[in-house]
Amino acid sequence: MGGDPRVRGGVVVRASGYERAAADWYVEPAWVVDALLAVESFDGRSWDPCCGAGNIPRIMALWGQHCVGSDIADRGYGQPADFFSTECADIHNIISNPPYRLIEPFIRHALTKATYKVAILARLALLEGQKRRTLLQTTPLARVWVSSRRVSMPPGDTDVPAKGGSIAYAWFVFEHGHSGSPVIGWLP
Repeated sequence: MGGDPRVRGGVVVRASGYERAAADWYVEPAWVVDALLAVESFDGRSWDPCCGAGNIPRIMALWGQHCVGSDIADRGYGQPADFFSTECADIHNIISNPPYRLIEPFIRHALTKATYKVAILARLALLEGQKRRTLLQTTPLARVWVSSRRVSMPPGDTDVPAKGGSIAYAWFVFEHGHSGSPVIGWLP
């Protein structure tokens, strides 16, 4: 029969029907950022080091929050910068939708940069796996805000429209000084 249906012309195609985005750039919808800000407060200066076109910093500004943005590539907002080699000072919070393939080193590095909170939008499946269990047990994971709705995140460099997502997402909030088990809550 014809080979792996997930590979077309030597390129891996996702279940959504589109190819994997370059540098894992997928655009989070505004409503999922609003939902986080409705349940979490972020005092001080925030940074989204994977800001893409600037959704998170722009929405935070609408909520009266200070947030700067950067990204590995020039995507039309903030400064181009590599998160893992950029020096930053006086960052209280990191709020981001980072590349999932870098999620574990991203979380660990973010915790060294932010002095208060790190909020990561990621697949709910981040909770699964033995390696991830170690990660989550050795970091100050305080809250997991599960989205009650499926989140559609089309590739950022295409005109693919956002439509019915098929993957469960959550905001994972790490808070320096937190100890004990994380609390699980639900976003509308």
